Amino acid sequence: MYRDTLQLLLLRRISLILSTLTILGGAMLLAASGGCSRSSNGSSLKATDSGGEASAVTIDIVKPERKTLQLAVRQPGSIQAFEQTPIFSKIAGYIQKWHVDIGDRVRKGDVLAELWVPEMEAEFKQKEALVRQGEAEIKQARETAAAAETSLRSAAAKVKEAESSRLRALAEYKRMKSQYERLARVGQSGVLDKDTIEESRYGFEAAEAGLEEVEAKVKSADAARDESAAKLNKTRADIAVAEAHLQVAREDRDQVKAVLQYAKLTAPFDGVVTRRNNADTGRFVQPGTGAKAEPLFVVERRDSVRIVVDVPEADVGWVSKGNEARVRVQALGQEFAGEVARTSYSLDPAARTLVAEIDLPNPKDELRSGMYVSATINAEHPNVLTLPLSAVATQGDVTQGYQRYCFMVVEGKAVRTAMRVGRNDGRLVEVLQRQVPGSTSAWEKFTGNETVAAQAAGLADGQAVKPNASTR
Repeated sequence: MYRDTLQLLLLRRISLILSTLTILGGAMLLAASGGCSRSSNGSSLKATDSGGEASAVTIDIVKPERKTLQLAVRQPGSIQAFEQTPIFSKIAGYIQKWHVDIGDRVRKGDVLAELWVPEMEAEFKQKEALVRQGEAEIKQARETAAAAETSLRSAAAKVKEAESSRLRALAEYKRMKSQYERLARVGQSGVLDKDTIEESRYGFEAAEAGLEEVEAKVKSADAARDESAAKLNKTRADIAVAEAHLQVAREDRDQVKAVLQYAKLTAPFDGVVTRRNNADTGRFVQPGTGAKAEPLFVVERRDSVRIVVDVPEADVGWVSKGNEARVRVQALGQEFAGEVARTSYSLDPAARTLVAEIDLPNPKDELRSGMYVSATINAEHPNVLTLPLSAVATQGDVTQGYQRYCFMVVEGKAVRTAMRVGRNDGRLVEVLQRQVPGSTSAWEKFTGNETVAAQAAGLADGQAVKPNASTR
């Protein structure tokens, strides 16, 4: 009896559960059928059923238009000195005196500090003495050359004198010879005595001896002249050698002098001393070499400053030299107008950013290195064919690459068309080329006559579409 009662209660509970499930299932089916028949009001895509077949979807359409793309690149930046030069010691020495401290304004060429290098000063004096010695040697050689020139002129005069004597001796020789020969012929006839003839012969022989003597003197004078000429040439060569030695001595002296000039550390331009490290009197300093070397001073140019901005990779194509820029300095609460003066062209491979620099004049010296700024670079890309950004869709990923496409409206259907695009300003995108229908490799430029769906999202290739009358 008790068992039968339990079985009856169990059967009633199972029946109640099945009835509940049946009711819930019917309600869900009704809800589903009601949702499927609900219209999609408020959407740019509208569709209606007709005999169970899909009808054309009403869409907004656009055509490529020539417009100017504008973009404002806003990035934080910092102020840097237009020039910042660390001053190192070129030579080793002791600081004899320092003239400036941090914050001091300096002019180009002002002495910042002086070094004492005793051994180099002594070497410079020695080189100076060698120069003076070389100059004395040249003077001596030139005086010797002058004496040699005088001697040569004297020898040449003697040669001329000897040659004149030879002419006289030769004339005398000819006269005496002629006289002797004439008397000798007359003497053969017995008209003249032998003594007269002998006397004439002696006169002729004396004239001949005199001529030979004069010839010897001429040769001697020629030899003396040649010797004087040789001595003159030697003295001239000595002058050339002495001048070469002097030139070497001067160059050695000038080299030491040039190095010694590094004992004075000077300002490279008008500016302000921003750092001074270990520049104390009597401190021994060495040439600054190596990455860890610290400069004695740092001088910054302050009449102009650089605004350095890191431009993200996505905006690199927009930024170029000449772009207008506005720079707001937070600490001063002021904004300054300028333009992009230069860019690094290439990107930092770690940060993927491009360095852009804006030059600003700083007549009031209110812009200081290290200040934080907010820079806005205004860029334009004029007269380009554009489409709304919503008309272009992207497919792909980093590994496979990205493909841009739009849906062109051709004969009442949405035709998916691959395309190549340029820059975009967040609202419009520059369109460059589209794929030729039926081809996978041929491309052609956009003409501006293409009819394109204004919204690429939600469309499928080959879907029947109908342009919205308000956008035709």
